[in-house]
Amino acid sequence: MENLYLLTDRALDELKRTISVEKYQNPTPFIEEQFKGRQYKSSIEKVVELPDLYVKPKEEELLWIQDYKNAIALHKAINSRFIHLRYLVDERFWAYLTHTKYWSYLQKRWPATSEERIKENWFFKGGNTVFSRQSLVRLWWRAECSYDPNNTKDPYELTKVAFDFADPFNQIIERKISKSRKVFKCALIALRDTPNSQKLKGDGNRTKLGKAINTIAGVKLIELMKEEELIKMFSEQISEIVNS
Repeated sequence: MENLYLLTDRALDELKRTISVEKYQNPTPFIEEQFKGRQYKSSIEKVVELPDLYVKPKEEELLWIQDYKNAIALHKAINSRFIHLRYLVDERFWAYLTHTKYWSYLQKRWPATSEERIKENWFFKGGNTVFSRQSLVRLWWRAECSYDPNNTKDPYELTKVAFDFADPFNQIIERKISKSRKVFKCALIALRDTPNSQKLKGDGNRTKLGKAINTIAGVKLIELMKEEELIKMFSEQISEIVNS
């Protein structure tokens, strides 16, 4: 079992100001040494059993399947049912985890090849892309929003869809409508149930999906629509793209 922490504001700011590729390629975390003798974290007074996330060669197991399994493991330990959401959307929370427990995982899954990549994967770079690019949040957010406790057979059924359609689904996640769990869920159901939706994985169709999502996002009072209406709207857009 492990205590959960937030970085202090000063520590987070210092880490961002002192990024160097060399430090992030070190096999062991540097955070304890950098802040030796200084306060750099504060407890959120929650204790959990954090899972070990794994990385295999993609020849052994497809990357999206690895991400899907890791997301479920992470979400079972960290979720809004017992940790307040204000911590789970806080950069200081996730930055602490990327610089400690999940240091080795990030180095294997998202090697620190540039300062830009470090900003995206170890920190919140900003905007809606946080939920599709920050290494741990991209796992957790998909699982958090797709988890269905009413699905007694498999509450993570839609989570698998979110990772199977990872590239096209980024078109949804990187827009503000993805913050609505209802919209998120309905989009996944449409992807799962619309015939030929696998064709969305092609580059050209992903671009078309992005334009379609902009159309959907422009609908007034989208959050007030019934789930059946939202699913129908997404399904119609998907069908139009894959059958054109």
